[in-house]
Amino acid sequence: MSGIYDTIVVGAGIEGSSTAYYLAKQGQKTLLFEQFPLPHNRGSSHGQSRITRKAYGSQEHYAVMMNEAFQLWEQLEREKTQECYP
Repeated sequence: MSGIYDTIVVGAGIEGSSTAYYLAKQGQKTLLFEQFPLPHNRGSSHGQSRITRKAYGSQEHYAVMMNEAFQLWEQLEREKTQECYP
């Protein structure tokens, strides 16, 4: 395998893993980096204090991206559920 990638994603949490998954699904040569051995409990999406925002005040483009991200996460959940429970 060549050491050249179309995209490098840093962080294998829910956002990074989802991003890498969709890029690879679209045919992008994607490399995903994570600083800790998986699985681990050090990520921002781990535990009871996790938060994902849809509202960003004056940063409307983030709110638009989050609406799309939620739809994609739901699609990923459906795909993976179907794989596990056909």
